[in-house]
Amino acid sequence: MEHASAVLLEQLAPPPQPNLGEPGFWRDFLVGMLKPLAAAGVVALAVALSFTQRLGIGREMLYAIARSFAQFSIVGFVLQFIFSQKKNTAPWILLAYLFMVTVAGYTAGERTKQVPRGKYIAFVSILVGTMITVGLLVALRIIPFTPRYIIPAAGMMVGNAMTVTGVAMKKFRSRSRRTW
Repeated sequence: MEHASAVLLEQLAPPPQPNLGEPGFWRDFLVGMLKPLAAAGVVALAVALSFTQRLGIGREMLYAIARSFAQFSIVGFVLQFIFSQKKNTAPWILLAYLFMVTVAGYTAGERTKQVPRGKYIAFVSILVGTMITVGLLVALRIIPFTPRYIIPAAGMMVGNAMTVTGVAMKKFRSRSRRTW
């Protein structure tokens, strides 16, 4: 039992601060930056081709790139804040979870505008389904109730539930039209 507690405390401990003078730090840093730089290069190539081929979507692409950069930066800062909390993390976990469910419910509801009260139905469906699943995972001690585990697991569940809810609502609407 003592070993399990020590392992758990070690896993929950914040990572050590990087030592910029450590041998191999900059090499590892540069190797780690290769994939983001390659992705940026592909995006730049797509934008350049859009402008040279006069497709008329270059500005939209630049706007989408800037918007996604801002969104990912904000999400990164929020997650860093939540993950760095030492005490009383439950409100932050629940707030992040409810935010994810709200956005997913809105998105799934927007995809099926023909369904009356579609956003509400999608929100409640995603909330109930993922709450039961996450609750069971925590109650059965499969995953601990910490931001490090709950937020990514809940995010994957909410994302999949959003997709399934949107598809199910579209199918229900299209089939109900045929039978009436």
